[in-house]
Amino acid sequence: MKIQGAGNQYRNDQVEMKKKLEEQKQAKGLNGEKAEKSQEVLVKDKFEKSEAVADVTYKKPEYKPDENTIARIKAETEQIHSSLREMVKQLLERQGLTFKDIETAEANGEELKIEIDDETRVKAQEMIDEGGALSIESVSDRLVDFAKAISGGDKSKIGLLRDAINEGFKQAEEIFGGTLPEISHKTLARTMEKLDAWENEQAEA
Repeated sequence: MKIQGAGNQYRNDQVEMKKKLEEQKQAKGLNGEKAEKSQEVLVKDKFEKSEAVADVTYKKPEYKPDENTIARIKAETEQIHSSLREMVKQLLERQGLTFKDIETAEANGEELKIEIDDETRVKAQEMIDEGGALSIESVSDRLVDFAKAISGGDKSKIGLLRDAINEGFKQAEEIFGGTLPEISHKTLARTMEKLDAWENEQAEA
């Protein structure tokens, strides 16, 4: 009887021990799985954050031409040119001449005598005075606005823009026989000042 009781007790102890071992194994497995998932989340989180930082650090800014500003300046320039042409046309008509007469005279090597009357002189002065379409500030503003627009605001292109503007004034000088009016030189100088100011201004936060 005692031997049988001892045997039963031994079997019970074995079953209980096996049960506890199984529970410990399962608990260890769950904890291991949780730890593994936790590690995966941590690694993924670190990778995503690192990737975000890399985007901020190494992504180069994109510069695109400002088509709206370019179109606006082009329209303004065409309007000014049209106004000047009309002013000259009226001046010629008051003297019985046309643009065709000027072209013919030039083709034949002839020189037409054209007098600038008071009406034309007043209109021209208004255009170059402060606030006028051809004033130093207005022309230099358009040149710099166009430079910013065509470059998309890329300051690394300022050197090229300066060269292009200088070349434009040089070509105009050649067309006018090697000299330009004083206002043209002042306009060029003012344009360069504004390009310098743009180059040196702080980038917006």
